[in-house]
Amino acid sequence: GTNAKALALNPAAQAASTGAAGGSIAIGTACGGLGLVAGGAAGVAVGLVPALFTFGLSIPVCAAIGGGAGACLGTAAGGTTGFVGGGAVGYGAYNAYSQRKEISLGASEALTKLSGMAESVKERTKEGATMSASFVRGKLGGTGGTQ
Repeated sequence: GTNAKALALNPAAQAASTGAAGGSIAIGTACGGLGLVAGGAAGVAVGLVPALFTFGLSIPVCAAIGGGAGACLGTAAGGTTGFVGGGAVGYGAYNAYSQRKEISLGASEALTKLSGMAESVKERTKEGATMSASFVRGKLGGTGGTQ
């Protein structure tokens, strides 16, 4: 009733469910394809054993069974993983978006501090270079002849 309606109107829940659906479709499809290939290869390997007795017909049969099983298991595992991961990413992205002002403010403060530190390092480096140059001039300076 009202709890379901409130949940459906909640932007965080909308972002999480959208991310979960997208992740489930994307990862489930990819893992289903990988499962099809891996299951088919395993089926071919299993079908090679009785191939002498079945005149080679066991190879495509086992490949089809293995490919189908691999596709089902891969889709299920990938869909579940994508559902959980996509939901978490969607929820986290919504929270980050809803706190964008605070994040921007923190980044500006950090940039200001880093800028001040960079100026301080630049000044110290110039002082060190000036001192080093003075030291070298003092050691190399003279009349130019023998001393």
